[in-house]
Amino acid sequence: MTMIDEKAAGPVFGHLIAGAERQGDRTFEVHNPSRTSEVVGVVADGTAADALAAVDSAASTAQEWAATPVVERAQRLLRIADAIDAHAARLIDLATRENGSVVSTIRREVAAAAESFRLVAAYLPTVLEPSAVEGAAPGEFVRVERRPYGVVACIVPWNAPVLLTANKLAPAIAAGNAVVLKPSPFAPLAVSLLAGLAAAELPPGVVNVVNGDAEVVRALLADRRVRKVSFTGGGATARHIMRQASESLLPVHLELGGNDPAVVLEDADLAHTAERIALSAYRRAGQVCFATKRVYVPRSIAGEFRDLLVQVVDRMVVGDATDERADMGPVNNPGQFERVQALLDRTRAQGRDVRVLGSPLDPGTWADGYFLLPALVLDARHDDEVVREEQFGPILPVIECDDEEQAIALANDTDYGLCSSVWSRSPERALAVADRLEAGVTFVNSAMFSATGTREIPMGGWKQSGIGWEGSPHGIEEYLQFHSVDVQALPARGAA
Repeated sequence: MTMIDEKAAGPVFGHLIAGAERQGDRTFEVHNPSRTSEVVGVVADGTAADALAAVDSAASTAQEWAATPVVERAQRLLRIADAIDAHAARLIDLATRENGSVVSTIRREVAAAAESFRLVAAYLPTVLEPSAVEGAAPGEFVRVERRPYGVVACIVPWNAPVLLTANKLAPAIAAGNAVVLKPSPFAPLAVSLLAGLAAAELPPGVVNVVNGDAEVVRALLADRRVRKVSFTGGGATARHIMRQASESLLPVHLELGGNDPAVVLEDADLAHTAERIALSAYRRAGQVCFATKRVYVPRSIAGEFRDLLVQVVDRMVVGDATDERADMGPVNNPGQFERVQALLDRTRAQGRDVRVLGSPLDPGTWADGYFLLPALVLDARHDDEVVREEQFGPILPVIECDDEEQAIALANDTDYGLCSSVWSRSPERALAVADRLEAGVTFVNSAMFSATGTREIPMGGWKQSGIGWEGSPHGIEEYLQFHSVDVQALPARGAA
């Protein structure tokens, strides 16, 4: 997708349909959450007609793209990865200023997006290799293969827009699908640029982009040529998607939120644990689906752990996301800012020990941004709202528990089941606890993915944290369906 304007208002992105940029009848501005008076860019505001045109484009090329040899598809994925690397500076600049995560985090995100395409290219030939089993009679055999759905709608959120787009786009197109991508209105610029880079390496219509709001989503879900929808975001929106998808039994892939518990055992390295939990909890200002969102700690070590955690969090510096000195940037949008601030106010009103810590990098700029300092709730109780709900902001409650059994029970007492973590000097003891936690992923002595975990672990959740899996060699399975052939021999001539 080309940028048609570089005036003071920033780049202007149209929709991407059939390999060409298409301007809409209306547009909306994207503002910088660190400096809300700054317009980072402008995008076309899509309508149902735009969504229909994008599906027309995808449907017209889906069959031809599915017939493209696997080796050629893998080569194109590698070229997309190279294009991301070549345009990394531009992607980092746009994503940092529209998203609000600090630039060091966005830098890693863009690099990971390129690696996502390379990973899929590497495993693609193996995943798509059909299997065949010979039958008892000569000439009889069964062949089992995987085929793409055709047209897939991918709806991506604002909190890690570049990486989450890559994690959908790479396996979807590798599988042979054509995609209609719908970015979040809060962070559409870098996604539009990334999609344009991918589209430039693919036949026209394999990747399409329509910006907009719920009108676009409803139109995509209502079009029977869309054979699957993949959504990452919040549970409320997911329920709307499932309700509409149920009308046509449209398959859904949902990667949703979490209320990820950290279970700290008595033998944990408390200094290490405090550092790593804080890193997880306040990364992207807490706006990460698998961020640590509640901590269970034994009473016998609770005081020492709380003191260490306070010291770690109080060292954090909050400021403009583009400033390399900032540990944490603003929250992304006004709705999120108001929601988190209201949750803090209600928690204080309960009489809880709420500690607002850290320091502003430049207090004079805060009035023009959605800035919040990191907060700890040091005497939270399991039934508190701040514990039961996904905060999705820079708040971390600490809950004392009697013993390991109670910690496990409380950790599992939630409607969510995305990620979890266990902290102990004993790997055997930590694994024993991990085996009893109800979550798609459990970390031990960390709450973030290792390099091996990034490559190998399928990301997804139990209970209300999602349906299906993303990433790793298993993620492509969401964009493939089985096709099997049972070949049986004809009876011999003259046989009854």
